[in-house]
Amino acid sequence: MPSLKPTYKRPREKINSFSESTWLSNDKPFFENHHTAVFHDYFPCTEGHKLFVPKENTAHHVGESMKLAYWYGEQRMKEGKIEGFNVGMNVGECAGQTIFWPHIHFIPRHSGDSPHPGGIRHAHPGADHEEKY
Repeated sequence: MPSLKPTYKRPREKINSFSESTWLSNDKPFFENHHTAVFHDYFPCTEGHKLFVPKENTAHHVGESMKLAYWYGEQRMKEGKIEGFNVGMNVGECAGQTIFWPHIHFIPRHSGDSPHPGGIRHAHPGADHEEKY
């Protein structure tokens, strides 16, 4: 008889469904709806770093998760808890993805929190950061 214990995947292993996702082995979502589960990032780059994880690997579910991440950031700004935020995805190993299921990083920002602010334009080391921006 097969085991009923769920199988969770490790970083860099192919994940075939949300139920195999690495996040479920580490934590429980602090919020979830039909499309998305939201987790505290296990290795946060800032306080408040969250992961918005679609429950299906479809453009619709990823889009709904992105909308929720944006709404969450807007609410935190209205509450005065953050001054700005970055929302983004790493898709593919060459882009820095290590958990191979779509997920959206929400990273709170505050004035002066980085010696080199510049947002997404600084994601690629070969970009011309000085001359154009």
